[in-house]
Parts: sequence; C-alpha cells; structure tokens
Amino acid sequence: MLGLQTQRVLQRRMDVAANNLANVATFGFKADGLLLEEADQTAAHAEEAPSEIRFVRDMGIMHMMEQGPISQTGNPLDVAIEGDGFFMVQGFGGATQYTRDGAFSIAGDGRLVTSDGRSVLNSGGAPIVLDPQGDTPSIGRDGVIRVAGVEAGQIGVVSFAAPGALAKVGDNLWDAQGQPSGAFEGVVVQGALEGSNVRPVLELTRLIEISRAYASAAKIISGADELRKSAIERLGR
Repeated sequence: MLGLQTQRVLQRRMDVAANNLANVATFGFKADGLLLEEADQTAAHAEEAPSEIRFVRDMGIMHMMEQGPISQTGNPLDVAIEGDGFFMVQGFGGATQYTRDGAFSIAGDGRLVTSDGRSVLNSGGAPIVLDPQGDTPSIGRDGVIRVAGVEAGQIGVVSFAAPGALAKVGDNLWDAQGQPSGAFEGVVVQGALEGSNVRPVLELTRLIEISRAYASAAKIISGADELRKSAIERLGR
C-alpha cells in the first residue's frame, strides 16, 4: 500500500509539472503546485527503524499567482497587467470569466477579442466594440481606450481578495467561484504582454526527480510482490 500510495501522489505531481512545462510560453499562465497533507490515520506500522511510516494524500491544486515577466511587443492591442488583477472576458456559456492573457485583436465585426476569439468586456460587463478601420487605439494605464483622442470604452480589469482561490477552467481562463471582484489597483501596460511565471529549469528538474522516485516506488512494489509470491509458494508445499 505504501508503494501504491507513493505512485499515486507521484503521478499527480508529474501531471502538474508536465502541464506547467507545456505552458511555459502561454501568456499570463500561472504555474500550479500539488497541495499535500500528511494522512494521520493509517493502520500502517513498522517493527524496525524507521519507527514511523508516514502517508500523504493529494489535497488539490494550488496556484502560484506571482507576476510573470512583462515584455514589450510594440503591438498597440497587446496589454499586460502590472500587479494583481484580471481582464474580464466572455467565457463559456456567455458567463464572465477572467484571464491574464492580454494578446487582444479586433475582429471583423469590431469586437475586441482574445487570441481565441472571446469578447473582451468593458467595466460594465459588455463587449467592447471598436471601428476596425479607425485610428490605432490608445490604451491608458487604467484601461481606458481612446481613438483619435475620443474615449471609446474601458477594458474591464478587476482584482480579487484571494486570487489563488479562483479556478482554472481551460483556455487560459479563470472562474471566480462566487468570489466577488474588487476595484483594480494595478496598472495596464499597452504594447506589452505578461509571460508565463513557470520556471522551466525548476519544472524540468522536478520531473527528473519525480521520475526517479516513481521508478524506486515501482521497484519496491515489485520486490514486495516477489516476496509475497515466494511466501505463498513455500506455504503451499
């Protein structure tokens, strides 16, 4: 049981690390970590040293919300968030969801959209519509969009008291999970994008360590099976 439990936890850790590595180039992506808890109720025991056998169980995923690196792109429709906050976008089923990925563009119908075509919402929760043939928009530090000096809307950006409690729902989107949003206190940077906060060298090292630990656990299980098989054969004689 110890080996099987170890393998289950290691498999989950491997899945999380592999997903982090897969998103090292995803704009605004936040790395995940596995939250573990020591299982204090178990029938396992040992007759010899070590005197204790400790089990851990997977309690879920924790999100690393540290700021990713911000790089200049020169594209006037690219925007990054400095500080805590999320862009409001039209998510699954029309519900408001959130992202840190500010690689925006203007669709043929004038909507300001994300890289996968979802409408970027204004501070009131409505899609932002611009003239596709109009002048290049200017986006202020507060998210206000101006075209030829005239205000054309404001990108909806909100903050959360506990951003780590938001849930990832796919497509680099987050769901608030009923948590109320608050006023944005950061800065919107035009012509820039926030990179992933994944540290690839750390995640690659972690994958190597997990793979070795998994192989060791598999060896323990195999050895225990052989001992069990040998004992049964001897008892059957």
